[in-house]
Amino acid sequence: MTTFSYIKQLDDFKTTAAWLARRGWSEAAGGNMSVRLDALAALHEDDHIELPVEVPYIAGQIVLLTGSGTRAREIGENPEPNIGLYKIADDGRHYGWIAGNHNPSMELPAHFAIHNALEKNRPEDKAILHTHPASLIALCHVPGLNSGKAISDKILSLQSEARLILPEGIGFVDHELPGSLELGLKSAEQLSRHHLVLWQYHGLLASGATLAGAFDKLEVFEKSASIYWKLRAANIDPAGIDKSTIKEILKAFGRLDRY
Repeated sequence: MTTFSYIKQLDDFKTTAAWLARRGWSEAAGGNMSVRLDALAALHEDDHIELPVEVPYIAGQIVLLTGSGTRAREIGENPEPNIGLYKIADDGRHYGWIAGNHNPSMELPAHFAIHNALEKNRPEDKAILHTHPASLIALCHVPGLNSGKAISDKILSLQSEARLILPEGIGFVDHELPGSLELGLKSAEQLSRHHLVLWQYHGLLASGATLAGAFDKLEVFEKSASIYWKLRAANIDPAGIDKSTIKEILKAFGRLDRY
């Protein structure tokens, strides 16, 4: 296996994976992560594997991606054997393995499609995190919480800073086959407007400048969901902070235009 221990983003993988395992948000081999890197032109690649989707905005770029069947708790201890380094060909239609784990997550096409959309719409977001927090998946089983707007209005109104940190709210994708390209394409569309996308009955997708940054946004959403479930356990269906107060908070911090 070709080594790539000099890539600084491996530390981001290691730390974030350790926290995912610690929080119980990535059971067994559940979830995956990827990060776009600055070009490493000196590396050799075999770019003849055809992609099921064209990704012109990340043509020629390099991506770190978790391997198939890898566990967050093991990535948190030793990331190199569990992460692969891949390059997208200049035609945006093929990719090749460069180093590390050469058996990528089955969601590789979805990750590439999402990175393509991020590079086009929000290029500062270079990291994608997908994981399975129980408190968030459980929201998908609540009658009425079947859209991004409904979830955002209900859950992000339960803590005064939640909507401040996530003013655009939460994106939502109806249930699709796990690992499918369709799931990736629908997520890419949602991530053009949101930093977090809830996959119905499946888990959450988060983007950020780093994996740690994506994890921060996940924590905020999960904390609000935890408040919701504590209130429901007390037989309270919370009304939440009223919209006028939320708008007042966002206006004070210059984020009302993102609401």
